[in-house]
Amino acid sequence: MRTADTLAGIHADLERHRQVTLQDWSALPGANLERRPSARRWSAADCLEHIGRANDMYLHHMEKAVERAERRGRPPVDEYRPGVLGRRICAALTPGVPQQRGAPPRIRFKSPTLRRYDPLQDPGVIPVAATLQRYEAQLDRMVRLLQRCEGIDLHARSNTLLGPFLQLRMGDMWAYLVAHTDRHLEQGRRAIEMARDPS
Repeated sequence: MRTADTLAGIHADLERHRQVTLQDWSALPGANLERRPSARRWSAADCLEHIGRANDMYLHHMEKAVERAERRGRPPVDEYRPGVLGRRICAALTPGVPQQRGAPPRIRFKSPTLRRYDPLQDPGVIPVAATLQRYEAQLDRMVRLLQRCEGIDLHARSNTLLGPFLQLRMGDMWAYLVAHTDRHLEQGRRAIEMARDPS
C-alpha cells in the first residue's frame, strides 16, 4: 500500500472517531453515556475512558519511536508493508462483519483488561465532560504525531505494552490504535442503546 494512502486512511479514521465521540456522543444526555448495562459491564463513558488511558501509553511509545526515527534520518518510503504480527493483532481486535444483514458488528475476540486501564476499578465515577475533553486533546495529539510520521519510514519499530519485548512497525501501531478504538466505540454504542432501552 502506498505510504501516503496509509497515512490518509489513518487520518480519516481519527476524524471518524472525533465525529462519533465529540459530536454524536457529546450531544447525548450524560446519563446515556454513564449508565452501565450491568455492574461489571462498561458504559460508553467507561469505554472512552479506557481508550484514553490505553492510547496515552501507546502514544508515549510511538512518540519516542518517531523521535528515534527522526534522529536516524530514515526517510519515508513510497510503499508501506504491514507486518505479519501487526496484521494478526489488528484482525483479532477489529469488530467482525455481522452474520445478518443490518446487524451491528460483532466483537469476536474477548481480551482481559489490565487493572490500571479498567474504569471499573476506580472508586468514583469520572465526569463525562472531563473524559470527552481529555479525548479531544488526545485526538489533537494524535493528529500532530501523524503529521510527523509523514517524514519518517513507517517501518520504524515502536514498543508496545510489553516494552521492547514486543515491537510493531509504526504503521501497524497506528492500525492497532484504530482497531482498538473501533472495538470499544462499538462496545460503547451498544451500552448507549441499552441505556435508551433498558428492557
